[in-house]
Amino acid sequence: MTAHLFSKSLLGAFLLTALFGLSNILFNFSHSTFYYLWSFLANFLVTLVLGYYAINSTLVGLKLSVSLFLIYFLIGNFNILIEALIFNVTDQAETIKEVFNGFCTILVFSPFFVYLLGKWKSIPLQINSVPRSIFNWIWRIVVAYLLYLFVYLLAGFILQTAYPPLMTFYEDKIPPVDLIFQTQILRALIFAGITILILKTTDLKIFIKAILIGVVFSILGGVAPLIPPNEFMPYYIRLGHFFEVGISNFIYGFLVAYLLSQKKQTG
Repeated sequence: MTAHLFSKSLLGAFLLTALFGLSNILFNFSHSTFYYLWSFLANFLVTLVLGYYAINSTLVGLKLSVSLFLIYFLIGNFNILIEALIFNVTDQAETIKEVFNGFCTILVFSPFFVYLLGKWKSIPLQINSVPRSIFNWIWRIVVAYLLYLFVYLLAGFILQTAYPPLMTFYEDKIPPVDLIFQTQILRALIFAGITILILKTTDLKIFIKAILIGVVFSILGGVAPLIPPNEFMPYYIRLGHFFEVGISNFIYGFLVAYLLSQKKQTG
């Protein structure tokens, strides 16, 4: 499986880079060859993670395509861009343009990648979980939000303390505290929703699922988008966030997987 995943992920990275290149032309984004070389590396990490999920998913065909789309678009595009918007890294028009660009590209990429992995006509698996009451779900979702807020604020505080250039870059960009908290509610709900989706659609031990979710949040939601150079964020700021978000998102993903996991129904 390792050789298969690696080779298909390489092909997927070529496809994804080409699709983003075409989309960038259509949306009038101008990038250098140097940018696309770094993008290919980032896209390979993305396809490697998505490929591992897809190979171990209980879903096939169109349902798996939809699942890949939701995971990649919500974690690797939308959740990042709304954060960039409130911190004034991108303006509203640029954010909408980037979201729509990502939406269209990922929508096209997802079914092609499922087909490339040989999961279009496979036999789906059925996993039943022990039912959970509404109240049980509610308190877990609330704790998931509070946990995300704690990890998010702790990671940000550590980075600000250890990396002074960050404050210089953000000194005129930091939004009101209430806007930060409101935005993190939406982002935490998205993280929780994707966690539940991966938990319910993979046939793996909970420890492996927790690692997978941590890696999805870390790579798609932090590391990969920060690899290619861009005009919004200089390299030294991207480098700081690379470690901050890469580590904090993994920790959060790993912990929230256990929080929201359900036991398999037997008998």
